[in-house]
Amino acid sequence: MGFLDNLTKSISQGVDRAKFEAEKFQRTTRLQGEINDLQHQIDSRRAELGDRAFELYKAGQIQSPTLADLVKGLEALRSSVTLKEEELKAAQAVAFVEPAPAPSAPPPPAPAATPPVAASQSVAVTKNCPNCQFQMPAAAMFCPNCGARQGA
Repeated sequence: MGFLDNLTKSISQGVDRAKFEAEKFQRTTRLQGEINDLQHQIDSRRAELGDRAFELYKAGQIQSPTLADLVKGLEALRSSVTLKEEELKAAQAVAFVEPAPAPSAPPPPAPAATPPVAASQSVAVTKNCPNCQFQMPAAAMFCPNCGARQGA
């Protein structure tokens, strides 16, 4: 009976510890959520304060060199956002162009070796995929057309 009593006691202690750890986890998770909510409220209030200071500065009611620098930085960031949004719209408008079907004739010969490019020139170096003959950047590890892995 001693063995079964010890086993029962060990299991009971394990269950008690698991229950304690679960309650501790639940309590700490709740407190962390409350802290996050309070931090979100602080961030919201700080944003409101910043917006109000921005409005007052633009209206000429606040004069501060520090605010002037912050406003200039904010306006530069807003301009960057506008440019990126236009770039995003242009990128979203691009449509896939179906490649022309490959002719049944043998593939064209590989292009002649290209001479070395001077560092001051900005010429894109390309190569043909040995699998599908798609022209791609020379540094590509995989063919963007057929997905074939390029040389080791």
